[in-house]
Amino acid sequence: MIHRQRPLLIGVDRYVLRACARRDVPAVLVYGPNWRDSGLPSLPDGVTPVFTEDERSPEAVLSALTRAGLAGEQFASVTTTNEFALVNAALLAQYLGCPGLSPSVAVRFRDKFVQKQVVQASGIRTARSIVLDDLHDDIPDELPFSCGVIKPVTGAATRQTATVRSADDLREAVLHFRSQGGAARTFVVEEFQQGDEWLVDGVVHHGEVLFSSVAEYTQPCLSTVESQAPLQIRRFDPAAEAWTYRLAEPLVRASLEALGLTDGIFHMELFHHRGEVFFSECAARRGGALVHEQIECKFGIDLGDAALSLAVGERPELTIAERAGIVGSTYITSPPGVLFAVPSHAEVMGLPDVEYAVLSQSVGASLPASISDTTKRIGQVMLRTATLEEFYKRSEETLSWFGERITVVPSGLRVGELRALQPALGGDNALLADYLRDDR
Repeated sequence: MIHRQRPLLIGVDRYVLRACARRDVPAVLVYGPNWRDSGLPSLPDGVTPVFTEDERSPEAVLSALTRAGLAGEQFASVTTTNEFALVNAALLAQYLGCPGLSPSVAVRFRDKFVQKQVVQASGIRTARSIVLDDLHDDIPDELPFSCGVIKPVTGAATRQTATVRSADDLREAVLHFRSQGGAARTFVVEEFQQGDEWLVDGVVHHGEVLFSSVAEYTQPCLSTVESQAPLQIRRFDPAAEAWTYRLAEPLVRASLEALGLTDGIFHMELFHHRGEVFFSECAARRGGALVHEQIECKFGIDLGDAALSLAVGERPELTIAERAGIVGSTYITSPPGVLFAVPSHAEVMGLPDVEYAVLSQSVGASLPASISDTTKRIGQVMLRTATLEEFYKRSEETLSWFGERITVVPSGLRVGELRALQPALGGDNALLADYLRDDR
């Protein structure tokens, strides 16, 4: 199906591009240095790629479109899956005179303080919060809550986030973040929320939630980072665990209405404590961490296809084909050092109950000494099991299996230690010790 007006896609979304290819929908794809360096996926014939220095900058994107001869094109919409390009996409849509998020709505989905203020004003239960306008200048004399969480006001993936239980903790966290020299300077301190951390992923069209799926992190994201554990997510079953949907769905609808998202894919996080749910955060984009694969596996819903329908002004056609059992995923982590060897794709896919696997690091990559946020992993594996107990058991088995087959060479080894490692790495110490010389 060919559309007269092409959507403008800011940043690469493999699933939307896959839908473009399947439905023969042309589009303009603006992509930045990260994808240039790592390599673009195979693009459908109808997709026009345009390189820009910065997907987040109106100047950079408009300049790139102008150089490509596309400045005067009337686009069907401007959309993005890049969390950090959301406001830029909204500004571009407004400037180009085409559908997209309004800038004011985009800000609500990027600024964590503004978002909670808007939600709270609508009577929705969420954490209290305060703003540190400039981390380099501001440190409150006291913590306004018994326990809080400090994070960048426009951050993501639990990056530069810490639990603070006193003014001294807060000061220590501020000084630590200053020493890291990151770009973020405005931070928010939120009241710590008790309970299990849930996530809800879905599709909204003309203000109506067409589909939603509720899931849980096996432990809250901040606890995962602080304990250096692999991130795990599993989907709640709408039949066997219908109570989770009854609790979450009214809050989801009310939050989306308060924030002003009428059309889009959303990724919302909630806290559940003693039979009550509280709003945490919401993004106007698809969730990461194999969220797309989980929903496609469990429900037969393609969020990339739904996003493309919205981008071309159509109502998404969502036919749920639910599969029985528990669907979830786990991160694959490893010790620090240089990644030397990993199992083959065939070996991984041959494991029991594995539905999908992806390697996030190439052999030869330098692996960090610690998990600093929820993007750090060697790879991810999605599982489907008959019961929740089997899911936990299979996750442990899969992690153990990887642990025995991933080879990491520690950094900073002495010569003798490297020599001792050669046989295990498939090397030959003889060449290091001697050689043949022809004196004839």
